[in-house]
Amino acid sequence: TKVLYCESLSNPLLEVADITALAELAKKHNLVLMVDNTFAPLSIAPHQLGADIVLHSLTKFINGSSDTMGGVICGTQELIDQLRNVNDGACMLLGASMDSMRAASILKNLRTLHIRIKQHSHNAMYLAQKFEADGLKTVYPGLKSHPSHELFSRMMNPEYGYGGMLTIDAGNLETANKLMELMQERNLGYLAVSLGFYKTLFSAPGSSTSSEIPLEEQAEMGLTDGLIRFSIGLDNDIKRTYQMMRACMVQIGVLS
Repeated sequence: TKVLYCESLSNPLLEVADITALAELAKKHNLVLMVDNTFAPLSIAPHQLGADIVLHSLTKFINGSSDTMGGVICGTQELIDQLRNVNDGACMLLGASMDSMRAASILKNLRTLHIRIKQHSHNAMYLAQKFEADGLKTVYPGLKSHPSHELFSRMMNPEYGYGGMLTIDAGNLETANKLMELMQERNLGYLAVSLGFYKTLFSAPGSSTSSEIPLEEQAEMGLTDGLIRFSIGLDNDIKRTYQMMRACMVQIGVLS
């Protein structure tokens, strides 16, 4: 074993990694700790918690407009120099170099990331609290019912909240699809597998982004077919959004 790899906040079940403990374990055994922080930029700073390498999908929250694909590797200057070495660097050999126009576009959007993350988090917290109060099985690290709420709270940067990702369980895949299609029809968001967009996105990961996982393993890990993953957008009137989402849930039969 050379590397410990984890997500700060896992996809799609939103489990929280104890980065500090993993960093201590990695250091004890002379391993590299690599953390994918795509789901929690700014909310969690893995490097400050002991991670050696931090990864982000630039496609998601950092770019924020779903019009560019890219990723970033954050590490020491020595690591970056190795990756881009003209003779044997992995990024040079594999062609993982972004064109200047896309890089400039992402850099432009990066300048508003701190504002956007605060709004994503604010809106997600509001909806999560409302959904849970309605009796829906809701998973969001900002809820006290989340098994790792205290862990996330210890690691987070309070200014940026608990992030924009949450899940609910609609009961089964057919109901989940009906609900998502109706919400899309009502212009509440898009049925899409991406995340971090300025508009809310929702998908059923069991039949999309996590469909490669065998069904028995999905059941064992708690990934039900009715699970809906939400990437909450930047809605200015989140109360109105909630009321419209709730109306959709009542119409479909998720709520009475």
